[in-house]
Amino acid sequence: MRAKLSILIGACFLCGCAAVSQNTETNSASDKRNTASALQNNPVVSQLAMTDDSLRKSQRNEDLMLFESWPQETTLNNDHIVDVVPVWIEAIDSAEKTLDFEEYYVTHEPDTGLDRVVQALKRAGERGVKIRFIIDSKMASGDYQPDVLTAIPNLELRAINFDSMTGGIQHAKFFIVDGKTLYFGSQNFDWRSLEQISEMGARLQPEILVDPIKDIFELDWILAENTQTPVNAGKCYGKTNLKYHGEDTIVQTVASPNNYLPCAEMWDLPKIIDMINSAQKTVAVQLLNYATHNYDKTEFKELDDALIEAAGRGVKVRLLVSDWSTKPKYMSDLKRLAQIDNIETRMIEVPEHSSGFVPYSRTIHSKFLVVDTDKTWLGTSNWAGDYFYKSRNIGLVATGRKLNAELTQSFDHYWNSEYAIPVDPNVDYPVKNQAKKE
Repeated sequence: MRAKLSILIGACFLCGCAAVSQNTETNSASDKRNTASALQNNPVVSQLAMTDDSLRKSQRNEDLMLFESWPQETTLNNDHIVDVVPVWIEAIDSAEKTLDFEEYYVTHEPDTGLDRVVQALKRAGERGVKIRFIIDSKMASGDYQPDVLTAIPNLELRAINFDSMTGGIQHAKFFIVDGKTLYFGSQNFDWRSLEQISEMGARLQPEILVDPIKDIFELDWILAENTQTPVNAGKCYGKTNLKYHGEDTIVQTVASPNNYLPCAEMWDLPKIIDMINSAQKTVAVQLLNYATHNYDKTEFKELDDALIEAAGRGVKVRLLVSDWSTKPKYMSDLKRLAQIDNIETRMIEVPEHSSGFVPYSRTIHSKFLVVDTDKTWLGTSNWAGDYFYKSRNIGLVATGRKLNAELTQSFDHYWNSEYAIPVDPNVDYPVKNQAKKE
C-alpha cells in the first residue's frame, strides 16, 4: 500500500506539495544549536539566536512570529527561527473552543513530528474543542483518504472541489485557533513536510489580519458542501501596523484565486508585482518551482516580466528553487533568466537521508520574497499562474526591516550553502526522480 501511495501522490507534487515514505526522528532544538550559521553577519538577526524554547518564550506575545522546518542531517536550519512542530503542538494544546484547518491533504506516519501534532488534535477533540478540517477533494478518496482524522473526536472533515469551480486546487495550508490566531505557511499536513523538507511559516494574531482568513475559511467550508454557492463581496480589512521585535511593521493578509475572495483587495498577485516594481537594489525569491506557463500551456508572464524589468534597471535579482526544477518546463525558464544581466538562478540539491531514500522529500518547498531591506511576501503559492488565478492560497505582505532581515538571512544561508547549485544555461541537467531512487 505504501509503495502504491508513493506513486499516486506524485501527482500532488506537480502542484507543489509533499507526500509519503518512511520513519525518521524529529527535528530537535539541539540540531539548531549545533549548526554553524552566519548570524554574526546580520546584527538585526544575531540578537535572536537562542534555543527554540527561549525563542518561543520571547516571541509568545508578539503579533507575528516565523517558524520553519528543514531536511534532517543538513545545515539548512536557522538559529533565529523556531521549529514548526512545537509551535503547532503548543497552538493546538492552547485551543479552548475551536480549531479550523484548511490543508491540501493529510499524510501521517507513526512516531514522527506530525504524529505528535495529530495526538495534540486528539487531545483537543477529547476536551470538547470543535475541529473543522478542509482538504482538497482530489486528496480525499481512495489511497488519499486521511483516515487518521476520522479517529479524532469532535472533528468534522470536508473536501472542497476547486477543480470543478476554477480548474485549480485547494493549496493553502493554515489553521486558526479559537478564531483569534492564524498559523500558515508552506508546511503541508504531511510528516515529511515537518522533517524532510525546508518550509517557512508564520503566526499572526491581530484581529484585522486573522479575520480575512477566517472569512476565507467560512466561504470554503460552505463551498465544500455546495460549489454553486455564490461568492458575495464581504468586508475588506486592509493593512495594520504591528510591532515586530519592537519595530513598526505594516502587514496585510492576502490570498488567491482572484475570483473566490470575500474582498478583491486581498488578491496577492498584484501586490507581489508592485513589490518587485518598487525594488531599488535587490530582489530575492525562494520557491519550490517557477514557471511562465500554466498547466494548460497558456502563458503566465506577469511575474517574469516584473523580474526582468527590475534587472533591466540595475536591481540584483536572485531566484532559488528546488532541484525538482530540472524538469524541462521549469529548467527552460531558469536557464533563460540566468542569461539575463543582473539575474542569477540557483537550485538546492539535498543529499539522501542516512536511513535511505525518502520519496518526494529532501528539497525546499518554502515560498517567500524579500525586496531591498524592508519589503516581504510570505505565502503558500508557487510562482505559476494557476496558483494565483485558479487555486486557493494565502499569505502576507509586509513592510519592515526586521522581518525582511530574518528572511533575507535565511535566503542567504541557503543561497551560500553547500547544497546550492548555480544554473548553467549550457548544462543539460538530468531530471530529478522524486518518486524513486535513481
